[in-house]
Amino acid sequence: MDSGGGTAPAGALGAAGESALCALPAGSEGTAGPSEPSGLAEGAGGGGGPRRALRAIYVRNESTQGGAAGGHETGAQQCLLRACEAEGAHLTSVPFGELDFGETAVLDAFYDADVAVVDMSDISRQPSLFYHLGVRESFDMANNVILYHDTDADTALSLKDMVTQKNTASSGNYYFIPYIVTPCADYFCCESDAQRRASEYMQPTWDTILGPLCVPLVDRFTGLLKDIHVTSCAYYKETLLNDIRKAREKYQGDELAKELSRIKLRMDNTEVLTSDIIINLLLSYRDIQDYDAMVKLVETLETLPTCDLADQHNIKFHYAFALNRRNSAGDRNRALQVMLQVLQSCDQPAPDMFCLCGRIYKDIFLDSDCKDDASHSSAIEWYRKGFELQPSLYSGINLAVLLIVAGQQFETSMELRKIGVRLNSLLGRKGSLEKMNNYWDVGQFFNVSMLASDVGKAVQAAEKLFRLKPPIW
Repeated sequence: MDSGGGTAPAGALGAAGESALCALPAGSEGTAGPSEPSGLAEGAGGGGGPRRALRAIYVRNESTQGGAAGGHETGAQQCLLRACEAEGAHLTSVPFGELDFGETAVLDAFYDADVAVVDMSDISRQPSLFYHLGVRESFDMANNVILYHDTDADTALSLKDMVTQKNTASSGNYYFIPYIVTPCADYFCCESDAQRRASEYMQPTWDTILGPLCVPLVDRFTGLLKDIHVTSCAYYKETLLNDIRKAREKYQGDELAKELSRIKLRMDNTEVLTSDIIINLLLSYRDIQDYDAMVKLVETLETLPTCDLADQHNIKFHYAFALNRRNSAGDRNRALQVMLQVLQSCDQPAPDMFCLCGRIYKDIFLDSDCKDDASHSSAIEWYRKGFELQPSLYSGINLAVLLIVAGQQFETSMELRKIGVRLNSLLGRKGSLEKMNNYWDVGQFFNVSMLASDVGKAVQAAEKLFRLKPPIW
C-alpha cells in the first residue's frame, strides 16, 4: 500500500539503522520459466513499453513436491503449471511450512507475486494463509486465488462467503475456485450449485457428463491468467526492491547493514515508502539480528506526517518482535502493548501473533529467574491459543515445555498427551531424520525427542545439527 503523497525529508530513513535473503528452495521454480533476475523483462509495468511476464506463486503442501504423495493438490498444481506455460507466465511453488515459518526468501516471493494461488482444502492451514494473503493486500498485490477440493459443501460455502466478504470490504481481488477430481484423474472446476450437484449424483459416468457441465481446471486457470494484468509498481520502486534482494544475497552482517543504509538514503520521498519495501528491509535486518535497526526504522516511519505504514498489523508484528529481541529497558512491555493492540483490532489474527505474545511473556518469565508465575501462566495461555488455532511444532513444543515447568507430566496430564500425539504427527509429515536437511526441522526433531525422553534419537538429531549449516539468524 502506498503511504500517500507528499515528500519526506531527503534521506529520512537513512539514519534509522541497519540485516538477509536465502535463495528459494531448490526445485521451487516451475517449468513455466525462471524469473528474471531483475524482476523486469523489458520495461516497467506502466511505462507503455513491453511488459514483463506475469509472476504466479503456488503454496504447496510439503508432500506435493514428490508427486503422487500430494494427491489432489499435486494435480491442481500441475493444472496451474500447464495454464502458466500456455500464457507465458512464470510459476514458482513454495512449501507451506516455510511460508508459515517466515523464511525470508519465501515471504518475499509470495508477497511480490502478481497472483498467489493457495489450496485451502486442509482447513488447519487457513488462518496462516488468510493472514499472508492479507499482507499481500497491504502491498497492493490484489490478485489472490483460493482453491478448495470440493469434498464438503458446508466448507465450500463458508469459503465462498468469506471470499465474497473480502471482495466487498477490501481492495483485494479474490477468486474462489472449488474443484473436483474424477476417477480418471481429470480436474474440473465446479463453481455453481448446479455443477456441484452434478458432481455428487453422476459419479458412475461423470467423466462424460461433467465435461459439458463443468470447466476443466486448467481452462479455468488459463482464463483467469488472461484477465490478470501485470500491476507492477513504478520502475524506481522495483529497482529498490531488487537492490535490497541483491544486497541480501551478496552481503552478511555489518557489510549488509552498511549496504542497506546506502539503499535507504535513496528513499527520499513517500512515493517509494511502500509496505513491500519496508517489509523487505525489516526481514533483512532480522536475518542479521540487527533488531535496533528494525526498531528505529519503524519509529522513523511513525514520525513521518504523511506515512501510515507503521499502523499496519504486519509491520507492527515485526516491530514488536524486534523490541522483544533487542530487550532494552522497557522494550518487552512496549512489545506486549503493541501486540495486544494488534490482536484487539485484527479481524483474523495469525497464529504467530498469539505465539509472539507467548514468547514475550516467556522471556519475561525467564528474566525473572523463573519466579514470575503470572508471566509463566500468561505464556502458557497465549501459546495454547496459537496451538489451538493452528497446531505447529513451534507452538506445541513451547506449550509442552511451559506445562512441564508448571509441574505437569505426560503420565498424568491429558493435555500434554494430546500435545505429544499432535507433535509426533506433525513431525512425521516431515519424514525420517535421515532425510531431513532443514536446520529447523532437525532442531524440532531434537526438541520433541527430548520431550519424549528419547535420548538416543535426541543424540542423533544433535549430531545432524552439528553437521548442518544453521540459518544466518
